[in-house]
This record gives sequence, structure tokens and C-alpha cells, in this order.
Amino acid sequence: MTSTSAPTVVATPTTYELHSLGWKAFQQLCVSVAAEVWGQTVQGFFESHDGGRDGAFYGSWTSNNGETFTGNFTAQCKFSQKPGRNLALSSLKDELEKAARLAARGLADNYFLFTNMQLTGTADEAIRGAFEALPGLNHCRIFGADQISQFIRESARLRMLIPRVYGLGDLGQILDHRAYDQAQEILSALGDDMNKFVMTDAFRASARAIVEHGFVLLLGEPACGKSAIAAALALGALDEWNCFTVKVREPSEFVATSNPREKQFFWVDDAFGATQLDWQMTSEWNATFPHVRAAIRRGAKFVFTSRDYIYKNARSFLKESALPVIQDSQVIIRVEQLSKDEREQILYNHIRLGSQPFAFKRRLKPYLDAVAVHRRFSPEIARRLGNPAFTKHLSVTTAGLDDFVEHPVPLLQEVIRTLDPASRAAIALVFMRGGWLSSPVTLLAEEENAVALLGASSASVRAALAPLDGSLLIEVKQKGQYGWRAKHPTVLDAFAALVVESRELMDIYLAGAPVLQLFSEITCGADGIGGVKVEVPADRYEGLVKRIITYHDGRRENRNPVISFLANRCGKDFLRLFLERCPGFVEQLHVMSYFYAVPPIDFLNVIHEFGLLDEELRLKHAATIRKLATSTPDSGCLNPRIVSFLTGEEKEQILADFRDNLLPVIDIEIDNWKDNYSSDESPGDYFEPFRSALNEFKAALVDDADAVFCIEAALLSIDAAISILDGRGREEPDYGDYYNRSSEPVESNSSRSIFDDVDT
Repeated sequence: MTSTSAPTVVATPTTYELHSLGWKAFQQLCVSVAAEVWGQTVQGFFESHDGGRDGAFYGSWTSNNGETFTGNFTAQCKFSQKPGRNLALSSLKDELEKAARLAARGLADNYFLFTNMQLTGTADEAIRGAFEALPGLNHCRIFGADQISQFIRESARLRMLIPRVYGLGDLGQILDHRAYDQAQEILSALGDDMNKFVMTDAFRASARAIVEHGFVLLLGEPACGKSAIAAALALGALDEWNCFTVKVREPSEFVATSNPREKQFFWVDDAFGATQLDWQMTSEWNATFPHVRAAIRRGAKFVFTSRDYIYKNARSFLKESALPVIQDSQVIIRVEQLSKDEREQILYNHIRLGSQPFAFKRRLKPYLDAVAVHRRFSPEIARRLGNPAFTKHLSVTTAGLDDFVEHPVPLLQEVIRTLDPASRAAIALVFMRGGWLSSPVTLLAEEENAVALLGASSASVRAALAPLDGSLLIEVKQKGQYGWRAKHPTVLDAFAALVVESRELMDIYLAGAPVLQLFSEITCGADGIGGVKVEVPADRYEGLVKRIITYHDGRRENRNPVISFLANRCGKDFLRLFLERCPGFVEQLHVMSYFYAVPPIDFLNVIHEFGLLDEELRLKHAATIRKLATSTPDSGCLNPRIVSFLTGEEKEQILADFRDNLLPVIDIEIDNWKDNYSSDESPGDYFEPFRSALNEFKAALVDDADAVFCIEAALLSIDAAISILDGRGREEPDYGDYYNRSSEPVESNSSRSIFDDVDT
């Protein structure tokens, strides 16, 4: 048998599509190139009255071939929107006049011209001769499109400084075939949005967090650009550190894919729930955080994203002490704090590189300055404004654009309402599948019925998917599998609002969506839960209870999801009905440690608060908690936020058990923990639950001097055990010099609008 080796990607010189940048972004790119090549901090002048200098510095520079340049340096950019155009001396009349004035003032000893046009040898010689003939101008150097592309190809750090270039080239600089495949998957997740990426302060802060901590948590409101930043970081890590990117949806996937023999970058979108808090996933992350810490120590890197209101709710359930870096590496993306330049550049990129016709861009151009400074502006608004699918009924007036920016979800609902039945059914399928519809599309029987009720057929839905690509939906490749998802989560938010309005759509959804998906998207009488897709009315409770009981009885692993849903997303009336239809449910609950991560305890807390917990069953489960509190040990029972159905007397009994039964043999317990240690996690992480429990029992027994003395001695014994187990040294992970000398953003007070050439 003939063996075949894995395919490789042959690297060919990448020429970046620099003409698509726009005049201002090209100037910013050239300043970064100059700073990287010269090793100097370059002062940028991005104003219409820049005096002929787009950048400048004073000092010395030695080129690769040994030439030394000293004095004042002037950098000037010559930008063309037409691809493939050649630079000629005849097009530099204005630049020659400005250079002459600068040289006469001693500001242009060295003159560097950057252009995205092609530069021939003949033109280079003629242009250099003309500039160096000017009195006081000693040296002229010209960098054309090929030279600038070479600078970008040769510098991974430069590509990370300007991550948008990943969307302008062919990724040929990433040679390993696995890396190439991963890069393509990352880019496919954002469609063509990466070539519109703008490096903001939030991106810089995220990059610093990755360097300093190996971890960043991106927080922000919907549509603020969290995923775009995560994708840019993932591509940069792949390019700079050879970290292979793994997109993780839940903790179990991280555990399954974590490889200590490989550099990995883990990207976890919506880590604690997509549109509202997922209690079960949050609880699973608690148990997984020690493994995350161990991976960071060996050089892995992580980016978590979450809507800010979801993380705010998750904090009540997260054991952040298991991953302290989560506090130190948060980057909160506040759209209202985007600078004027950042807003303008984001809007410019989406309009100029979007799919709107020329005539629409020309009509829109006079209003873009006002759109960029609107208080409700966001990157997602810019994307929609650049796509004809969202502007069919837009009135291009001050009032019309103000409404478009101010009320994005209602307008998106109107877009979905006006779709043909097949397109609307396609979005419904993505919604019913929890946001991911695998391709090729195969429908279940209940989905066929849902599609028919919406006035479409399976064939028409398949035909409707392609036209929706890039606007409302996007085809992506994930772990080798192609499929469809919403272009942005707000599409599903808008569709959810339509479901609530239509009883027919709600019945389709409640009957056809997978039960596990319903658990993360609906509520049944619970208050105070943000981002809920569907609030189920009381007259739909009966049918839903039947589905849940059938699901619960189907498999053992279905029980905890059911319990979490009942505990966190259901009100008193629904819970009463459920317990009437399933009378043995409470008695069968299995209570175990650790209490903060056990769904049955959450459920017992809730039904006790509602007066639905039978006293005999309460005593049964309280006895189990009392036993576990000292045998684990587990101090969560002392915290009413974790266990609220215990009486004060029962808590006193637990403290007495701890003092009288566990403390006398605490050294034996520590030895047992030490003997059971495995090297899968650090000794400190392994002992952390034990230490935490002892400290909390110590706080509860603060008035008992003997007990406090014994606990402090036990904590010292744990420290000694950790030192013994942790005797071998560790190498510090190599983070490289990423962003150690990053270029500072350049603020502009330009009198020339960035939108001058948006319609060309």
C-alpha cells in the first residue's frame, strides 16, 4: 500500500490588497511599518494640513544593506484606490513642492515615500533623483506595494499589530497545513468581516492580557465586536506563537481537546451562555478551572467572551478563586467609549468594503459623520448599514438613519417579517437547532412539519440558504463540518421576539426545538433573567411539563439539565404543576459535594423558598448535607447563598460535627489527600478546595480558640504537603515580545473627512 503524507501549503509571495484599505487606514499601516522597520516611535500626522508629512521622527537608522541615515526623517504616503496602478514621477508634483519646503526648514534630511502602487526600477530611479536634487534633502527611499507586502510577510509581530491584513492576503505566510486550515476556519466564522477589522483600544488591552496572563475575558453588550477581537487574537497567536486554535463550546470540549504536548489557543465564545446565563455550563466551568490554570502554566492561551449582563449573573455562581486570572484579565468593551477615529474607521470599512451599490454609498456619504458619533452606534450597526439586505426600506435621511441606529432589533424583526416563507423557515430551523444547522441539511419529522406550517418546503429552504449567506446567516466550517449559523446573535434575538408575538410560531418552537435547547432559551414564570428568548405563558405549561418528564426519564444524564432548568428558570406555578405530575421527583434527588456546583441543592433551595418542599424530605436531604460537610469536607452549607434550606440549628450541628469529628483526625485526612494526588493538576490547585473549606470553617468558628488553632495548624500542614509535591521547577511559558513596543494609536483632528473616498 502506498502511504500518503499530509498535504502542505506551498507558500507563494503574498501581495496584500492594500488598495482596499482606504487613505487613512493606509497611512496608519505605513506608520506601523515604519516603526517596525526603523525601530523608532514614529509621530503620525493624519491631518489634511500635515505640511507634507504623514509621519516623522528624529534619530538614526541603519538599513539591511548597511546604509546609515541620520537627522530628521519625513514619511509621506501616496495612496491609490485603483489596484495594479504604477507610481510615476508625474503624479508626485505636490509631494515635490512640499518636500522642498520641508528640506529648506531642515525637516526632511531623509525622505521616505510609501505607496500602495507598483514601483518599477525605472520609476524608482527617476523619483529618487528628483527628490535628492532638492537642496537639504540628502536621501530618498521609496517603498512600493511589493516592498510593503514583504515587510508584512516577514514580520509576524507586524501582522498582529495590524490584524486586518489577515483579511487582505491569502494566509500563505502560515505554512503548516494544520495552521492554514485553522486560519481558514477562523476567517470563515466571520465571513468577510476580518478585512474590515479596526484595531481599537479594546484589542490592544486584550493583547496585553494574553501576554501578561495567557487569558482574557472579553465582556460587552451584544454586537460590540467581541468575536472579531477574539478571531484577531487567535490568528495572531497562530502566526506569532504557532498556537493551534481550538474553538470550544463547553468545558467538556476543553478537557477532551487539551493537549500538554502542543501549544494551544482556546477560543470560548459565549462561555456562560449565548443570550442568557447557562447555570449548568457555569457550574461545569467551576470544576474545570483548575485544568485551565494548569494549561495556562504550560503556555496555553485562552480567550473567553460573554455578554456583560450574563457574566454579571454568572459571578454569583462562579468560584472565581479557582481561576484568579479571570479577575485580572477582563477587558470590558464599551461601545460608547470607542474613540471618534475608531468609530469612523469601523463605519468607513463596512461601507466602502460592503456590498451596497455605488449610488447608495454616494447618497449615504453626507450622513456618515453623524452616524459615527450616534450614541447607539456599534460595529454591528456599521455591518448592517453596509449590506443591502438590511436597508431595503431605509429612508436615507437624518431621521431615517437615526431610527436605523437607535432601534436595531425592531428593524431587524421587520427585515425577517418581510422575507419570503422559505427564507423565514431557514432562520427558524437555525433557531430551533440552537444556532447551528449542519450542512447538508437533513430535517427531522417535526422540523418538516414546522417548515410546512411556515408555508415552505424542505427543498425551498435548502435553496434559500445560499442567498442568506453573509447577511442574516453565514456558512461556516467548524471542526471540519460545514453548517449554518446566524451572522450575529441579534438575528436570533429578533426571531425570538417574533416567536413570542405569534402563538403559531411559539407552538412550533415548543414542540419542535430540542428539550436541552429549550432549557437555555425559555423561562416559565421566573423573574429577573436577562436575555430570555421566550417567556412561556401559563396556558402552555402542561404540554411543556410532559416533554420535560419524558426527557428526564429517558436517560440518567438528562436529570441534571432538568434540575438546573427547574431551579433557575421556573416560577412557583410551573414548579407546583411539575411536582404534581412527577410526585417522586424530590425524593429521588441525589445530593453530593461540592454544594456550590450541585443542581439538586439549587432546586431544593428554590422549592423551599416557594413553600413546596415537604418537611420530611427536607430533613432527609439536610442529613445528607450534614454528613458530606465533614467527610468531604465542604463548607458551602454555611453560606445561605449556596444552601438556604437548612435551619440555624442544623448549621450549628454541622459546626459541632466538624469540631468534634474531623479536627481530631485532620492530619490523617491531609495525608489521604496527599496520597491521592495525581500530576494532572498542580498541588496548589488540587488542595485548593480543602484549604478553602478550612478557611470558611475557621471564619465560622472564630470564637472557638482551640478550633482556630487546630485549623491554622492544618493549613500549615497543607502548605508543607504542597511544597513536597511541588518540588520540581517549572519553565516559564514563552510569550515572546508581542506588543512589548506596540505603536500607540494616533488621534486625529483632521479637517479632511475619512469618508471622502467611501463611495469610490
